[in-house]
Amino acid sequence: MPLHSGGTESISGNTSDSIGGTTGIEENDACDVEKSDDQLACKDPRPRTWAARARRVFAKYKSSLVAVIWLVVTAYFIAALSLKKKRQTSDVLTLVLLYVFVTGRIVVYFIPTQPLRQHINKTWMWGSSAIIQRIPEYLRYPLSTLLLLVVALSVSLGLDVVDNDSRLARMQSFFGIVLITGLLVLTSRHKASINWQTWHTVIIGYLVQFCLGCIVIKTSWGNDLFSWMANSVSSLLEFSRYGAKFLFGEEIGSLENFAMTVFPAFIFFAAFVQMMNYLGAVQWLLQNLGRVVQKIMDTSGAESLVVAAAPFLGQIENALLVKDYLEHMTSSELHACMTAGFATVSGSTLQGYVALGVNAKNIITACIMSIPCSLALSKIRYPETEESMTRGRVVAPPRDTGEANILHAIGNGAMTGIDLALLVAANLIAVIALVDLADFLLTWLGEFVSIHGLTMELVVGYVLYPYAWLLGVPTENILDVSQLLGLKFIANEFVAYNKLNDVSSGPSLKSQMTARAQIIAEFALCGFGNFSSIAQQIGTLGALAPSRKGEVSRIALSACITGSIATTVTAAIVSMVI
Repeated sequence: MPLHSGGTESISGNTSDSIGGTTGIEENDACDVEKSDDQLACKDPRPRTWAARARRVFAKYKSSLVAVIWLVVTAYFIAALSLKKKRQTSDVLTLVLLYVFVTGRIVVYFIPTQPLRQHINKTWMWGSSAIIQRIPEYLRYPLSTLLLLVVALSVSLGLDVVDNDSRLARMQSFFGIVLITGLLVLTSRHKASINWQTWHTVIIGYLVQFCLGCIVIKTSWGNDLFSWMANSVSSLLEFSRYGAKFLFGEEIGSLENFAMTVFPAFIFFAAFVQMMNYLGAVQWLLQNLGRVVQKIMDTSGAESLVVAAAPFLGQIENALLVKDYLEHMTSSELHACMTAGFATVSGSTLQGYVALGVNAKNIITACIMSIPCSLALSKIRYPETEESMTRGRVVAPPRDTGEANILHAIGNGAMTGIDLALLVAANLIAVIALVDLADFLLTWLGEFVSIHGLTMELVVGYVLYPYAWLLGVPTENILDVSQLLGLKFIANEFVAYNKLNDVSSGPSLKSQMTARAQIIAEFALCGFGNFSSIAQQIGTLGALAPSRKGEVSRIALSACITGSIATTVTAAIVSMVI
């Protein structure tokens, strides 16, 4: 059998020999013996390419090279901070975070973290069990619910009121959240299965969401942090302009229309993510985020990983992370994974919303806040009734991406990006045309009975009028927001955001709204919950798990509605603290 060098162990019969870190007998390591025409031929053991030589050298001196890299990075970091050539907080913070990330990865390489994780897990389980087990089970539900209500009401009523808002408007949003949660409980698929585990996920989800809202809206450091994140992502996506200008020329590449702003960003971001995926950064980030979600929310490893990835990869790509588990997922897990996709938007579409005039900070905040809420509401709508395969353990994203090198990964990412761009373009053309056709038919039919200006937006707006009120929208803007919610569900969020910020026919709808209504509208529209996304998820999950396609089709509408509700509940929670 072939023998390999570089610290691995070679076996010949029952004997193993290792000299100076190399393996086996040098003669055997030097050649592979093949029999051809009854003759023995010894292959040249030396690497035939520079890449093979580099891999062999790196494998042999890996630890030393990693240590040298860290010393060089540390020296540069100290010099950069000492010279103070750049003093802007955004630049310094980015540099510090990059250094912390590199140092953390190197520390993990040299020091095993498994014992530390086991100790943290034992401490977490002991602490939570010691508190919870002392409370009788029949009191856990009311006490935990009461605690959540007290915290939410105390903070919401205690915060200062700004502008023309009032605490009564905050209580309007609070009442809406309670009523929406109660309606989901009443319409739950398995009401009898809503147990302590389900209630734990719901309470923690709402609590985390409420805390995030308070941090972003009411603290200067939270606002600065999320503003920095938004500016960093927007600046990153702006690099797609260089590729567009090279391909189409300076004049066309500099156009500020939707296509030139959004579609190059799709391609660039998809290639960037695939490159980082090849380097292992995406897997590391998602695995650790999934571990945090699993521990805090008490959910299974598979659904925790998908939920953590939803704001980064989107509703289609995140399903690939658990493709090996889809066939064996419980119905509740499938519903939770689909709900997370509908409740958030992906990073690749951020530039599109910014191009339409949406605040990037609100988009990023809404996506992060909707992560725990989507899990909480999904577990109410579809409680767990089966035994999960990944219950109690973290699911690691696949490490082998299948690419030969980094250029292969960039090429695959670009292909994914062009597919996404074409898909969005086709959906926008089809959906906008069909909505206009429906509006024309409704207007035509309405004129027969003296109803003028009858459109889908108007009909859906009145249907969702009570729901918009529950979110805390001021009375004078309820119809406007309800129409936007309906347009987003029927068409998509791009069409709704364009309607909100369109200035082609005069002042935009957003400029005519109050500040509270503007914020609620931007948060409530930030999700993929629409009819076209249902078809995308059914197609994707059905292809990855053919035996579950029928079940996916049955729960898709429920997941879409639940995800859309999670997005609007995020808006209601923000309304409680503004």
